[in-house]
Amino acid sequence: MENKILKYNEVRLQIKNGDVIIYTGKKMFSRLISWLTRSPYSHAGIAVWWNERLMVMEAVMRGVTIAPLSRNIYQHQGNVEWFSSKKEISEEDRLKMVIFAQEELGKSYARWKAILLGLKILLNRKLSRKDQLRMENKLFCSQYVAQIYNSIGLDLKKNREDRFMSPRDIARSPLMEKRGEFKIRNNSIELVYVQGK
Repeated sequence: MENKILKYNEVRLQIKNGDVIIYTGKKMFSRLISWLTRSPYSHAGIAVWWNERLMVMEAVMRGVTIAPLSRNIYQHQGNVEWFSSKKEISEEDRLKMVIFAQEELGKSYARWKAILLGLKILLNRKLSRKDQLRMENKLFCSQYVAQIYNSIGLDLKKNREDRFMSPRDIARSPLMEKRGEFKIRNNSIELVYVQGK
């Protein structure tokens, strides 16, 4: 079976508020996160529509930011994958997700929390199971994504507190489905759909 490939402009309108963008990376910090969490995934963000522009909101070293998804894909050194919820999410709940995500804009990045999470996973330490929605002063990427989903009552990983979520936990969540992987070909973005989609 041949993979279905679409140009970015053909697929971008299918991406909805709250869909998840997950990255693998080649830079040093990305490789460290991947090694510590024993996963190819090193980063995650949330897709949001801002006026007519498809953006990604994410917790990065500069803090919680927003940037055009297309620019992230062009500039990222590694793979960029698109995931969506297997469970139907109403437009009202998607709007709640965006509002929750926007309220976190500008917060600092929790570098040491991310490294601590990686060390706990690497050393097989027990992670807290009690989950509660709370506003944090500092966030790291997958914690930010998990809290956005928790704001509408969707727990991406049962028995795992949001502050202990990794990008791999999100990618492997029974609530999430990989839709495809973005590729740069001939200086344009394409989406290679996962077979069967």
